[in-house]
Amino acid sequence: MKLIVSVMPRSLEEAQELDATRYEDADIIEWRADFLPKEAILQVAPAIFEKFAGRELLFTLRTRAEGGEIDLDSAEYVQIIKDVAQLYQPEYIDFEYFSHKDVFEEMLDFPNLVLSYHNFQETPENMMEILSELTSLTPKVVKVSVMAHTEQDVLDLMNFTRGFKTLNPEQEYVTISMGKVGKVSRITSDVTGSSWSFASLDEASAPGQISLSSMKKIREILNED
Repeated sequence: MKLIVSVMPRSLEEAQELDATRYEDADIIEWRADFLPKEAILQVAPAIFEKFAGRELLFTLRTRAEGGEIDLDSAEYVQIIKDVAQLYQPEYIDFEYFSHKDVFEEMLDFPNLVLSYHNFQETPENMMEILSELTSLTPKVVKVSVMAHTEQDVLDLMNFTRGFKTLNPEQEYVTISMGKVGKVSRITSDVTGSSWSFASLDEASAPGQISLSSMKKIREILNED
């Protein structure tokens, strides 16, 4: 599994002060641009991409509807994504499919989409339908992150992930059960067929995240013969 760590600067100054060496154990850096005012995103972008030059970056604009920090209509949302993609070519671009279906056609030419679904309230009963629809669009990565309230919530998502990965071995999946009871889903990625696990450095970007140092140790233990 690859370890992903988020950077969430709230200003240009915070972006410039980021110490890239602290993120060396991360395989992918996620830039959560939603912590900035929308008019500041393109102003801060050069600092982020320069700071992490040579690293794989995931550009994420998490809207408030899916647990993020920014309110955008679909036109604003897709325009910012296009501007950042055109100027900086991040390796991955997160796209909130179910919140912005109305503009998804504008993203069909992007080969590096992480089609995502987030639910900070529950693990919905139609999880199979959600995974099926995202899978049918064959993005680079299918990402689902949902809140777990019971052990069964966690086991259900694990089983669905394993099933979809078995049927679609070429498709990359990232599935996460958020919250304390869901922590186990963050360390069993290789078993369930989930490719990434999100870890935290200073500030967690979602409930239940485990620190990068702990995740590195866990991965080393799991990879031992």
